Amino acid sequence: MKCELCNQVATEKHHITYFPERTIGVCAFHGDEVHRDPNLSRYNQYHYGDAKEFYGQKQRISKFLKKMALQRRHGWKR
Repeated sequence: MKCELCNQVATEKHHITYFPERTIGVCAFHGDEVHRDPNLSRYNQYHYGDAKEFYGQKQRISKFLKKMALQRRHGWKR
C-alpha cells in the first residue's frame, strides 16, 4: 500500500475521523507531517478527546470479547 500523500510505502494508519472511523495509509514522514502542516488540516477532522474516547472503547470491547470467549469455552458459567 502506498502513502496517500506521496509514492512511499505506507507504514502507518492515520485517523482522519474517529466517529465514524476513517483512516488513510501514510509513510513515516507524512505520519508526523500531517499533524504539523496546516495545509494538511483536511486530514485531521476529529475533535480534542476523540482519540482517547475511541481507544477507550476499543479496550472495553476487547475486554468484553475476551470475557465472552472465556464464558463460551467454559460452558457460559458466570
